[in-house]
Amino acid sequence: MSRIYTRSGDAGQSGLFNGQRLPKTASIFAAIGDVDELNSLLGVIRSHTLPEIAESQLKKIQNRLFDLGSNLAGYQENAIDTDDADTLESWIDEMQSDLEPLKQFILPAGGPVSSFTHLARSVCRRAERHVIEAAVEHLFPSACAVYLNRLSDYLFVLARYISRGKEQFWEVHA
Repeated sequence: MSRIYTRSGDAGQSGLFNGQRLPKTASIFAAIGDVDELNSLLGVIRSHTLPEIAESQLKKIQNRLFDLGSNLAGYQENAIDTDDADTLESWIDEMQSDLEPLKQFILPAGGPVSSFTHLARSVCRRAERHVIEAAVEHLFPSACAVYLNRLSDYLFVLARYISRGKEQFWEVHA
């Protein structure tokens, strides 16, 4: 890229990989934007001190989210597939083996990094909803929504893993 600005979106439209131009308000761009926001938030999390395994996993996830965003835009190289969700499941299982089983709901807290990770989880859920909505009109691998669903589970467990001993439990008030 010789320059970052193209002026092609100044009239309120943006393009997909196949050259199709759509309004920036199209559901596909909400999905792509949410995935981009999630990826940026994972960068914020990685800017903090993390367990080494989490740093390595999050870097791999960020790369796959770039692939996922390009899949949504119509580029099918490096497509997200079921193996990606399987990888997340194995990482979840590994972290959960070091955690106490949950007996009640936890608050999205537990320190700055854990809180950012809970925020990433909720952004991931929004991205998943927008991907499912965009799938009505656009073709991309169905594994994209599955990956985001599993990624939100991963982020929940990662937040717990990071905040071990500092989890805050929901207190029901009658």
